[in-house]
Amino acid sequence: MKWLPGGWARADRVDPERGTVPAGQNQRGTARYTAADDETVRAQPRQQDRPPAPTVLSGEAQDVDVSASTFRTLLIGGGISGLFTVLCAATLVNRGATVGMWVWQLVFGVIFLWFLSSSRGMLSSRGFLLDRSGFYARTRGEVVGVSWDEIAAVGVGSLPWIQHNRPIPPDRRHALEFYPADRGFAARHPEFERWRVEEPPSMPGLPAERYRFHLPPFSRLPRSLEHGVQAVAPRKWVGHYKRELPPAS
Repeated sequence: MKWLPGGWARADRVDPERGTVPAGQNQRGTARYTAADDETVRAQPRQQDRPPAPTVLSGEAQDVDVSASTFRTLLIGGGISGLFTVLCAATLVNRGATVGMWVWQLVFGVIFLWFLSSSRGMLSSRGFLLDRSGFYARTRGEVVGVSWDEIAAVGVGSLPWIQHNRPIPPDRRHALEFYPADRGFAARHPEFERWRVEEPPSMPGLPAERYRFHLPPFSRLPRSLEHGVQAVAPRKWVGHYKRELPPAS
């Protein structure tokens, strides 16, 4: 099984000139993906050479802004860790060096640098647009979208802090994922290739192929995306589930 490291950051590495990076709601019942839904998807004609269905974004589309959430994370987390880094430095200067204070200085400095590095895409207009016509990923300078009838399921997958004795970076723990309705999706939509991932299915009845968009840590984006999808395509939402990392080779 081939594993492709997906997400917003992969597009930066593959195509640096393009610079694509991640970018009143009532609680409703989650429409779970069932075996009957799977049979419906299997019954659809799998015409790999059919042209992609046109999508037209309406003026009522919901905009889930990833960049704004990343900025808030930097402002709060980076601000707090940066403040403690400065306070530790001031204490070292005024009261003399101690081993404990040097340790705290190092810890807060590393945390501050991590917040700084994880927020590198906050000015890149990242996000998602959701309306009844389809799903759209908003990246720097472009919007790519697909109609809901080409998507079998949408959900948010999460990893624990440590899996297979490997620590998980906070900015890789949560990701929005959508699953194509048929095997011809990748050929029809090469613009989504930078987000394509092949892993063992996270839930019964779902395909191994999926499209993954990592979400910034310590944000309400998973809940906002849940509300957004349920508002426009509730039968596509499969909820929050646990992901499994591929075994280390």
